Amino acid sequence: MQPWVLSGPEQLKSWSDRYDVDRADLARLWQGLEITACGEIPRHVPAGQLPTVYVPGLSAVPWWEREAFPWLSGLESAAPAITAEFEALGGVAGAGTVRSPSTGSVDRGSWSARYLYNVGRPQARHLRSCPRTVAALGPIPGALGCGMCYFSIAGPQTHITAHTGYTNAHLRCHLSLVVPPGCAIRVGREVREWEERTAFVFDDSFEHEVWNNSDSARAVLLFDIWHPDLTAIERAALGHLMDVWRRQIYRTYWAGALAGSTAATMSRDTSRGRARHSVPNG
Repeated sequence: MQPWVLSGPEQLKSWSDRYDVDRADLARLWQGLEITACGEIPRHVPAGQLPTVYVPGLSAVPWWEREAFPWLSGLESAAPAITAEFEALGGVAGAGTVRSPSTGSVDRGSWSARYLYNVGRPQARHLRSCPRTVAALGPIPGALGCGMCYFSIAGPQTHITAHTGYTNAHLRCHLSLVVPPGCAIRVGREVREWEERTAFVFDDSFEHEVWNNSDSARAVLLFDIWHPDLTAIERAALGHLMDVWRRQIYRTYWAGALAGSTAATMSRDTSRGRARHSVPNG
């Protein structure tokens, strides 16, 4: 279990004390943190669902019906403007993308992202370049900052292998921007194809995988939203926890990166020293 997850109860207590929140209002968050810390999530979820951080008592279905999200039509009407901003950033071939942006591995082809938010952290340059995208996402609960938000690009002949998302407190939306024939996603047991300029919502804490069997790239706007069963106070508490966890993850990442860089430098220096001492003197 990651140490940042184990810090959850202490962080939640500190936050609830600071804002004088009744513990009963956060009962299922406390319960979920305990279940998560004890490694008992598989006992509480249906087959195919396996989040890293679990909140009990939330509706659990792989695919969600459109009727639950009245904002989908407005988002889809903004698809041409969003696509134009994506293309202005470079589209499917542009620079500034990050390879393999999530926990799923790619066993063929390529997967990359151009982030607007990365684990809730805003990417200011891309946000400034996409004002109409930001405006379209603004009315959607959690779309701007509760989790991930990025342009997801699956290259030609790509397979993103089966994986599960971070938490069942989020749902995930895809808005199709560039979709050649031969692209599909499986969530749970059901496979669906994208239709250009349309959107759907699924629970990414269920196992899912993606195929692009075409000879051109596929692009969608991908973003997380809060699970609609969460209360306002639960969202606020989870937002705090995820912000703390994000900072801890970043510190761990950069500490590891710095240690690796230092070790590599020491190794190079040692190798150079050996080389200097081994130079023949005559």
